[in-house]
Amino acid sequence: MTEIFGWPADETGCGYYRIQLPMQGLAALGHTTSYAQRMPVAVRENPDTIIVGQRIATEGPTELWQNLAAEGRHLVYEIDDDLWNIDASNARAHKFFNDPDVQQRLIRNIQVAAAVTVTTAPLAEQVARWNPNVHIVPNAVPDWLLDHQPPQRDDGTLTIGWGGSATHQMDWDQAAGPVRQFLRRNPGTEIHIIGTPYMTGTDPTRSRFTPWVPDVETWLKTIDYHIGIAPLRPHIFNQAKSAIKALEAGALGIPVVASAVRPYEDHIQHGVTGFLVRRDHEWGRHLRALTHDHDMRQAMGAAAREQARQHTITALAPAWEKAILR
Repeated sequence: MTEIFGWPADETGCGYYRIQLPMQGLAALGHTTSYAQRMPVAVRENPDTIIVGQRIATEGPTELWQNLAAEGRHLVYEIDDDLWNIDASNARAHKFFNDPDVQQRLIRNIQVAAAVTVTTAPLAEQVARWNPNVHIVPNAVPDWLLDHQPPQRDDGTLTIGWGGSATHQMDWDQAAGPVRQFLRRNPGTEIHIIGTPYMTGTDPTRSRFTPWVPDVETWLKTIDYHIGIAPLRPHIFNQAKSAIKALEAGALGIPVVASAVRPYEDHIQHGVTGFLVRRDHEWGRHLRALTHDHDMRQAMGAAAREQARQHTITALAPAWEKAILR
């Protein structure tokens, strides 16, 4: 079998879903895998080790990547966001990735890779401009999630929930108002936000906030919603994103109400595993339907969990193997 090293860009969600979890899946197939943000000397000096590098764009890692390419090493570039179309509302990332030098390094690093792995078809189309050997490997969830029972309230209060990083301002700009209105009109409901407090100003007796949880498996065990929500603005950057929030919730048996933007349109079966929102008033309508119909909520959650069985790391590890080893 093959020795594969994963070089993540971070230790949070992107690094977990696109490096750490795939390395676990490949190890289960019999490969020797490891991952770290710093490349060990043993990896650097072993010409037989395949290196999967995530979102390499800074100077030092780029120099190393280019040197490895010049030596003829088998390099796979991993990218899971459209870094050429970041909205200005995500100020930090927008400033960094719009730097001409960073853009040039991104392109050069993609060009010298033997292959590129991406999450979605729109992202594959973007990256294929610089490297035609692009493989779409969708995000997966850990297998244990399908058997995990989220710690939901059982006192009659229904929890609507969302979680994520501080990169979703443009998404919440549209959804916050309709969601607040739903909460005002529907006693016996609350909202639980994990990660970033986008629903500030909501009645504190009807809302809970859990600070950012950097460890993904801990974060997944923090999810305690009865109904998930997934707002997403119809922006070019979001068209290339994955439906990971719906997938996480679905694996836990939780139906999701989501914006009808491509990632969720491609994943959610409207009226079967969740609901898609095309107009602002539909947030309240779909949330009310799920809140007031226990049987519907249970049936949709079960269907979403069944769908998630196709997206575990065990199910998708062969796709990673094919992309990386080819």
